[in-house]
Amino acid sequence: MARLILESGGERRELRIAGPITIGRASSATVHIDDKTLSREHTQVSSEQGRFIVKDLESKNGTYLNGALIRQAEPLKHGDRIKVGPATFVILFDPGDAPPPAAAPRPATARAVAPAAAPARPKLNLREVVSGVHPAVKFVHTLFLIGVVVVGAFVSKFIFAILLKQIAP
Repeated sequence: MARLILESGGERRELRIAGPITIGRASSATVHIDDKTLSREHTQVSSEQGRFIVKDLESKNGTYLNGALIRQAEPLKHGDRIKVGPATFVILFDPGDAPPPAAAPRPATARAVAPAAAPARPKLNLREVVSGVHPAVKFVHTLFLIGVVVVGAFVSKFIFAILLKQIAP
């Protein structure tokens, strides 16, 4: 049986996945997390056709799988990390319940096939970028802000020096 391990704020809790697990702020959620950044029913982990999947339940702040914002149901594999608000979950499969391997690719045919359209890139807002997909993003953002302040101070000093020279005899 698959297990979902909650690792958040020093807390470590293990849940066996016997049916759909709903994560959210509602007291009726299977995993209740009292945090205002979560929707009442934020994320669901379930089994479909012998495979475990995670899907965002149209939450405001999104669900992340291995650091990437998900837009649709995504299959899970052993060791995947699911981030929901401040909580991080790890999915672990027992030896007997690992998801089936992906189907083998079909052989190519002789006829021409139209190229597939490029997948749409998810739109990111500044809050999602800065809020913490990766610490390096926060670091670069901080460096940029410091640079703006330093350059702004230097330019202001230069402008005032020019103005004072014109006023002073």
